[in-house]
Amino acid sequence: MHELSTTAVAIKEYRANPRVGIIRVHVNDDACPACAQLQGAYPKDKVPRLPVEGCSHKDGCRCFYAPALTEIFP
Repeated sequence: MHELSTTAVAIKEYRANPRVGIIRVHVNDDACPACAQLQGAYPKDKVPRLPVEGCSHKDGCRCFYAPALTEIFP
């Protein structure tokens, strides 16, 4: 993953944000088996790397990270 890619920047910001409790990996409904297997919620230090190695979808890996907040307002 290139350090300036959208995915790399997002995961770095989520990990640094104290209001983010866990990070979810979301996949599309038509995801390949490799991507579908990674869908779920992860502790910040255990989030799998995106794009998914071994993705076989014709359009490539379309997975993305989403934060799960522990606190909405300061």
